[in-house]
Amino acid sequence: MKEKLICGLTTDEIDDLRKKHGYLVLGTIKQGEKKYQAIFKEPSTETLKASGSIGKTDEVQGTLTLYNNCKVVVDPEIEKRDFLKMKSVECLAEHMNSFKVEVKNL
Repeated sequence: MKEKLICGLTTDEIDDLRKKHGYLVLGTIKQGEKKYQAIFKEPSTETLKASGSIGKTDEVQGTLTLYNNCKVVVDPEIEKRDFLKMKSVECLAEHMNSFKVEVKNL
């Protein structure tokens, strides 16, 4: 049985990337019947600060800063299309929103 590739990578290659970059996020962008995938590392505090600071004066550049600093591997079509880059960053936001917290007054 042929191994299903993610962004052209095998499971072993993804494991190697995980060892190098830490926690990885796989995002899928859909447009009609087409699907594009991107693998991101979680942003560091420094990356979040930089993209947020840049985003205050230029939202598009702030988003692209986050993309450029967090992308690990993306489908080639994403690299060719700026709008796909922008949409792929939404995957990081969705990842952040996937965390749930509980609080309790003591």
